Amino acid sequence: MRITCIIILLFYILNAQAAQPVDTLLAELDHYIYLNDSYTEEKEQKIADIKKNLDQPFSTQDNLFETYIQLFDEYKSYKYDSAYSYANRSLEIALQVKNPVYKIKSNEALVFCFLSSGLFKEAFDMMSSTDVSTASTAIKREHYNLWARLYYDIADYNNEDPFRSEYIAKGNLYSDSVLHIQSMQDIDWWYAYGLQQLKKENYQRAIEAFTTLINIKDIDDHLYAITASTMGHAYSAVGNREQSKICLIQAAIGDIKSVTKETTALRNLAVLLYEDGDIQRANKYIKLALDDANFYNARHRKLEIGSILPIIEQERFEAVEKQRNVLILSVISISLLFVLLLVATVIIYKQIKRVRKARKTIGEQNEQLILTNNQLTEVSNIKDEYIGYSFYMNSGYIDKLEGLYKLVNRKIAARQYEDLRSSFKESDLQKERKNMYSSFDETFLKLFPSFIQAYNNLFQPDDRVIPENSKSLTAEMRIFALIRLGIYESERIAQFLNYSVNTINTYKTKVKNKSIVPNEQFEQKIMEIRSGKQ
Repeated sequence: MRITCIIILLFYILNAQAAQPVDTLLAELDHYIYLNDSYTEEKEQKIADIKKNLDQPFSTQDNLFETYIQLFDEYKSYKYDSAYSYANRSLEIALQVKNPVYKIKSNEALVFCFLSSGLFKEAFDMMSSTDVSTASTAIKREHYNLWARLYYDIADYNNEDPFRSEYIAKGNLYSDSVLHIQSMQDIDWWYAYGLQQLKKENYQRAIEAFTTLINIKDIDDHLYAITASTMGHAYSAVGNREQSKICLIQAAIGDIKSVTKETTALRNLAVLLYEDGDIQRANKYIKLALDDANFYNARHRKLEIGSILPIIEQERFEAVEKQRNVLILSVISISLLFVLLLVATVIIYKQIKRVRKARKTIGEQNEQLILTNNQLTEVSNIKDEYIGYSFYMNSGYIDKLEGLYKLVNRKIAARQYEDLRSSFKESDLQKERKNMYSSFDETFLKLFPSFIQAYNNLFQPDDRVIPENSKSLTAEMRIFALIRLGIYESERIAQFLNYSVNTINTYKTKVKNKSIVPNEQFEQKIMEIRSGKQ
């Protein structure tokens, strides 16, 4: 009861200030994205300085072990392959010197790598074989934390009851062990407590604990990012999307400052922005998240992002297509206004000639002319504002529409009406679609760089096709690329590729008939193509 009261009091004190607007934080995040390379350079220099210890001629086995562990710590959230390599090297030293503490630390380093790549069985086996009964409190704390994370991650992966509840319950038991051997004065206590409350679905208590933690002065950028990201999940669970976005933005900034590539904050932020209709920014962030996942090189992070990316890309293309339609409608409206203006001018000229001898009639016609011109000016101003709004709906069309608007004004001033009419041509939508396919192909081949080779291996040499551009796919390859991403329905593939369902089925049948494997096994072979460099 005393702990709960303290947490609630701290929560309300720390949340007295208003949250920063999301737009301001997004601008700050973009600034840190711009600085990302400089943070990476500092990280690489720090790693290089540590590696100098490996070149010392009289290094002891103990010194080597400590250096390997330091390098693992630097790489574990930065580059998976290197982290795994140094974890293995530390285990080799631990076995050579037969030091039980070294072995525990090495095992825990390998377990971290297994969890980061989704190898739960391997992690479970190694944890089960590690005895910490006589170890120090610090080692036990880390060991129990890893057990808790293992069960929590398995629960997230097997998100079905009763298994999920069982795994969470086991994770909570290990969290209890962590809390038992620590005090509230320890930074790690607050995260362990907040995570446990989150898994128990006590979201408000979790938020209070995480809020307390991120406001501690001594917290480092990496722990800040992890805490903010987890708190974003808690806010999302209670329906507070704005606060969830704020937390994920703060987490993404913390990831950049700590040079963390094994992260979910930017990906989850992209999903929220996509759901809110901010397709342009969502597309930017999901591609940056993919770059981080490829750099870190953990397979299940790539798969998570690969399932989201085509959806956002399709939505972005549809937004461009909508803007094209708005542009065409605006151009047609302007053309009609110009025609009406021309007709009105002719009519006014004839009326002036007809009633020239009558001052009263001329006055009335002049008043009518002024009124008509005022109305046309008002309508033109409204249309100008509408067109100006449409400019900002998609940055890709700003230059085109600005050039078109200048051309129209110039032709009207020169009364080149026929030339003006011939100037209006429908935008080449196929070019936009081609650009979308090019972006899809390039992104897909980042995920599956060996796809083209593996695809061709399913055919006789004479039937193999090599695209002219190494970063592009043929139409047939693109169909099976979508299938590789888990999009099996011909209707969805047809919608994305702008083909009919019958055409898609014809392509699939034609390709399968040429293959050296049975037709019914072809798609299974496609699904077996692995991501990453082979």
